[in-house]
Amino acid sequence: MGTEFHGFVLFKGGRTYFKREVFGGPEVGKLRVDKESLTEFAKNANALPKVRVTKSGMWVYDESLYKQLLIYAVALNSMRKKNALRVMRLMEVVSKLDEYSLHFWYTEMIARFKQLGLRGLGRVARSLRVLYGVSK
Repeated sequence: MGTEFHGFVLFKGGRTYFKREVFGGPEVGKLRVDKESLTEFAKNANALPKVRVTKSGMWVYDESLYKQLLIYAVALNSMRKKNALRVMRLMEVVSKLDEYSLHFWYTEMIARFKQLGLRGLGRVARSLRVLYGVSK
């Protein structure tokens, strides 16, 4: 068994599902984030070599990038007013999170999704955006 990381982001029916294992259940799911937004994030983070985009989804070969994509997708999904400046600011904030902060927000979002579903994610995403100055 290799120690390589293989995360998968599934795009199905206008929704996005994040999976650590292809055949397992989603860690976070039913997000309304399109493939182009996540591909753009990977491109801005200079992480395209760590990603392979297919017709049905996106393979992610780096665990930190997987966590960043999940955090970015959850925060973007809960934004009501999306303008280019706020989206770029969110992209910048998430891509510059250190490993400790990245792991904290990732585990918090996973736990809230398991407890409360999409409703629980809204509060965590808003906290992230307010703390780092993306939203007021």
